[in-house]
Amino acid sequence: MRGWRPKVLSVLAVAIAAAGLAAPALAQSGPGGPSEPTPIDINTIDPHTFRAIAARLPEGRAPAIDGRMDDEVWKLAPPSGHFYQREPHFGAAASERTEFRIVYNDRMLYFGIWAYEDNPGGIIASEMKRDSGLSKSDAIKIDLDTFHDHRNAFYFSTNPLGAEKDANSVENGRTINYDWNAVWEVRTSRDAKGWYAEIAVPLSQLRFKGSPAEAVWGLNVCRIVLRKHEEDYWAPFPREWGPTGFANMSRAGLLTGLTDLPARRRLEFIPFVAPGASRDYDAGTPAAFDRHYGFDLRAGLTSSLNADLTYKTDFAQVEADQEVVNTSRFSLFFPEKRQFFTESAGIFDYGRTGIGFSGGDQAQGPGLLALFYSRRVGLYQGSEVPLVGGGKVTGRVGPYAIGVMNIETDRASLPADGGGTFDLARANYTAVRVKRNIFAKSSIGGIFLDREGGGGSSYNRSAGVDAGFAFGDHATIAAMFAATMSPDPAERDAAGAVDVAYKTDRYNVDGTYLDVGPHFDAEMGFIPRLDIRNSKASAAWTPRPRWTGVRQLTFGTRLDYYEDHAGRLQSRTTEQTFKMERQDGSTFTVNVDRDFDFLPFNWTIGAGTIPIGGYTWNTLKALYGSNQSRRVYGSGEVDLGGYYNGDKRTYTASLNFIPRERLLVENSYTRNRFTLPGAPPYATNTLSTRVSYSFSPELFLKGFVQYNDDRRLATLNLLFWYIYRPGSDLYVVYNNGWETDVPGSTPRILRVRNRSLAVKMTYWLSR
Repeated sequence: MRGWRPKVLSVLAVAIAAAGLAAPALAQSGPGGPSEPTPIDINTIDPHTFRAIAARLPEGRAPAIDGRMDDEVWKLAPPSGHFYQREPHFGAAASERTEFRIVYNDRMLYFGIWAYEDNPGGIIASEMKRDSGLSKSDAIKIDLDTFHDHRNAFYFSTNPLGAEKDANSVENGRTINYDWNAVWEVRTSRDAKGWYAEIAVPLSQLRFKGSPAEAVWGLNVCRIVLRKHEEDYWAPFPREWGPTGFANMSRAGLLTGLTDLPARRRLEFIPFVAPGASRDYDAGTPAAFDRHYGFDLRAGLTSSLNADLTYKTDFAQVEADQEVVNTSRFSLFFPEKRQFFTESAGIFDYGRTGIGFSGGDQAQGPGLLALFYSRRVGLYQGSEVPLVGGGKVTGRVGPYAIGVMNIETDRASLPADGGGTFDLARANYTAVRVKRNIFAKSSIGGIFLDREGGGGSSYNRSAGVDAGFAFGDHATIAAMFAATMSPDPAERDAAGAVDVAYKTDRYNVDGTYLDVGPHFDAEMGFIPRLDIRNSKASAAWTPRPRWTGVRQLTFGTRLDYYEDHAGRLQSRTTEQTFKMERQDGSTFTVNVDRDFDFLPFNWTIGAGTIPIGGYTWNTLKALYGSNQSRRVYGSGEVDLGGYYNGDKRTYTASLNFIPRERLLVENSYTRNRFTLPGAPPYATNTLSTRVSYSFSPELFLKGFVQYNDDRRLATLNLLFWYIYRPGSDLYVVYNNGWETDVPGSTPRILRVRNRSLAVKMTYWLSR
C-alpha cells in the first residue's frame, strides 16, 4: 500500500444561494391555538417577531407536574407555536403541530408543551437516564437567555419518556456544557393525539436580574420528530449554523410578561458520604477501606454571580475513559467528566474559535490554543491525585463574564514508570478568566493560570489574551496571544494564533495560523506540539441536490502544514473529502489523505522501530453511519494505506441495538494492523460493550466492559444510580481490572490487577 498513489480529482465550487422564500405572514394566536404558518425567509425577518407571553399565577395556584396537561392554570397563558423546519425542508411549516404555554410565580417557571402527532404509533423514545444524549428519541428543547444579552443560555430538554437533560451555553454556543446540572422537574404523557410535557424550573437555578418592571428574556423552543428526521424551531435561524445553532441566542425570540421577578440568590448545601473498599493486587497491598466524606456549597453572591466551594471532592461515580490505541506520536485529548470542573466550564474556556454561528464544532476537542485543561488538576501522568478542596466564583458583572478558581491537591504516592512509587508534593492550582462583551456578538478577554508545588518546577504560570469577532451571520475572526513563565528564565516563551472563517449552507472556508515557541510550557493546558508554525486552510462546497433520499453533499479539501522556527518542514497533511448525508440521518464519507512526517528520534512501537527521518504515505478512509432512529444501528470505518515506512490498516465498527424500550446495548471494536520493514505484522484490538437500562428517569443501571490487548488490560465498571429526591443521589460503583496475557503464562490467563467497591450518597439542601 505504501507505493499506492491515488489519482484524485478535487472539485471546489463557490456558490451563493440567492433565491429567497416569500416574506413571512405570521398569524396571531387565537383561542384554538396557533394557526398554520407560511414559509419564511429568515434573512428578512426580525427574530423579535417571535414573542411568547408568560402569565403570572394567582397566589397559591400552580400546575401539578404530572404530564397530563389538565390544570386550569395553563389557560391563563396564551398559546405559542408557529414552528418552522430547519431539516429537511428549510423554512417550511413544521409537519406536526406544536404548542407551548408558560406560567410562573415567585419561585418557579413552568412550561407546558403539546407535541401533537398525526401518527402516535410513530413516536420514538428509548432514553430515560439523566443527561442522556436524546439523539435516539423525539425531543423538546428549550433555551433561555435570562440576561437577554443575545449570547448565553440555559438549556432544558426532554423526550416522551420524561428524560431530563440540561446544559449551559456561552458565546452563542462556542461552548455548550452538557455537564451543567440544575435541579428541575419534568413529567410526560401520551395519548392518541401525541405526547405532552410539563416542566418546572426553580428560578433559583437560573441567573437573571431581578426587577419590579417587566423583564424580557430570549427564548427558543425546538421539537425533534425523529421518525421524519425533522428539526422544527419556534424562532428559526440560518441553516448553516447546524443543530448547535439553537444555542445562538442572537436569533432567539422573546419571552415577555415576566413582571416583579424577585432576584433569587442560589444557596445549596450538598454533603456526601462515600465509603468504599479497594485492593491493588499489583502492589501486593491488603484491602483498603475508605470513609470518604465532604460537601459542596453553592451560594449566590449576587443574582448573577455564584460561589462554589468543595471539600474532599470525590468522583467515584465518573465513568472511566474509553480505551483507545494511540497510533500517533502525540498525546491524546480526553474530555473532562468531573462535575466540579464541568460546572461553568464555558467561562474558563480559552483557545476555541467557534464564535457566533459556528459554535459547538470543537466541543469535544481542545481548541486551537488550550491554555486551561482541567484534567491537569487532580490527575498526574494518568494517576488520580486526591483533591483537598477548593472554590470558584463565576458569573457576570455588567458586560463582564468572570471566573476565578482555586484548587488544592493533596500529597500522593504514585506508581513510577520503572516500577515502585514516587511521592508527589501537595499542589495549588489557580485559574482567573475575564471576558467582556463588545459589539453585537463579539468579545475580548484574558486568562491567568498558576500552578504552585506538585511535580516539576516549583511553579508554572500562563497568561493570555484573546478576542473573537462575529460579522453578521457568516464570518468570524478569532485571535489569541499567550506567554508562559517558570523559575528558569530560559524556559519562558510565547504562542499566538488567528483563525478566519466564512460559512454558509452552500460553501465554507477557514484559515488558521498557530505559532508556538520552543520553550512554551503551559502545564495547565493541552499543547501537544512545541516549536511549530502551523498553517491550516480548508474549503468545502456543500450542495443540496434534489436526489431522492439525499439531504446534502460535501466536497472538501484541507491542508495542514507544520514547520519549526528554523523553517524545516515537520509534517504536512492534504485531505480530499466527499460526504453524503441522507434524509434518514445516515452518512457515507470518503477521505483521501497524503501525509508527511519527520521523526526527530527513533520511535519504537509494537510493530518495531521506525528510524529517524522523513516519511510520506497515502491513506484511503471510508466511513458509513446508519440511521439512528432504528432499533438496530451502527457504523463502520476502514482506513487503509501507508504508515511511515510501512503499512497500517484500521477497522472500526460499532453495533448498537435497543431490544426493548429503555434498554440500550452499545458495542464498539477497533483493530489496527501494522507492518514495518524487517518486523512481523503487529495488531492491536480494543473492544467495549456498554449495557444500560433505565427503570425510570430517577433509577438507572449500567454495565461497561472494555478490553485492550495493546495494554493487556480488561476492565469492568458497574454503576447503580438512584435519584431518590430532586438533587439528591445514591451511587453504587464497582470496578474490576484484569491483566491479560500475563508474561510467562501458557496459555493466556487473566490476573486481577485491582478491584473496588464504592458507595456515594449526596443530600441536596436548598433555600
